Amino acid sequence: MGLTFASCQENNTAKLESDQPQSSAFKNEFDSISSLILASPNDPELYFERAKAHYGNKDLVSSLSDVGRSLKLDSSNTEYYMLFADLKLLQKESRASRDALLKALEIDPNNVDVLIRLGELYMVVQDAEESFKYLNQALKLDVFNSTAYRLKGFNYKYLRDTTNAVSSFQTAVEQDPNDYDSYLQLGLLYSSIEHDIALEYYDNALKVRPTSFEALYAKGLHFQVTENSRSAINTYREIIAINEAYFDAWYNIGYVYLEQLNEYDSAALSFSKAIEVGPKKYVSAIYNKGLSHERSGQLELAKKEYEKALEANPQYDLAARGLSRILNE
Repeated sequence: MGLTFASCQENNTAKLESDQPQSSAFKNEFDSISSLILASPNDPELYFERAKAHYGNKDLVSSLSDVGRSLKLDSSNTEYYMLFADLKLLQKESRASRDALLKALEIDPNNVDVLIRLGELYMVVQDAEESFKYLNQALKLDVFNSTAYRLKGFNYKYLRDTTNAVSSFQTAVEQDPNDYDSYLQLGLLYSSIEHDIALEYYDNALKVRPTSFEALYAKGLHFQVTENSRSAINTYREIIAINEAYFDAWYNIGYVYLEQLNEYDSAALSFSKAIEVGPKKYVSAIYNKGLSHERSGQLELAKKEYEKALEANPQYDLAARGLSRILNE
């Protein structure tokens, strides 16, 4: 009998990356390769090495330019096509990426890495049938390839075939006990049916990446949804110990105090912290801070928070109703 899973909500909190100046190590590496290119301007491998250096420094335009030069000098190297394909995909040019990978496959039909990249590309554009075709070809050549099983898992998840998704992710971790993504996906899938085996998978993911906000947040959310309230709070506090500005953790702590533990002062303090470190006009946190005050009988404080919420968003109906309740008391 197959397992039946509900759709699973993943934590998609944006991770902001600030532009970093080039490190001295990168400059030295870049200058060294550039000097070699001046001496040997027709060596495609040198341009490829510089393309990889640019890629590592997140300079996609320069990387694409250099790998393009490599391909002009040597159009038979599959590695050049694979880097070109990666860059095109990052620029959201999936057709150009596909064409480059197909050219690489034409050169080397038994190249497992190319087959995996094609399977991943078609997974990204949600063409599961084509993705399975290339991934299964890869597995015929390398039956122990954990990446292929993981990508098949994502395809099955997209198709809502969760029984096969679970099977594929489990096979992936059997082949690679350090497959963080497969552990996380197994946790999310089991959390969607509130099955506590999810916690084992989150813990395995955290063994691979001990400070993963993603895995910690998912684990905390599992505790929260299953109303293991103190464990939820403790897990969210693990996130805050690493990054005090992780506002979702503060918000969820407030929610657990408010809705599950009825500890309204603690809830208000947590929502205050979420407002302090969170996005501008964090209306839901402002409203819930007001609701915490209302439930603790501090109506004047509640009124102020509801007014702040409505100032930030005049259409926020919950705050309007909250204010109406206060005024009619």
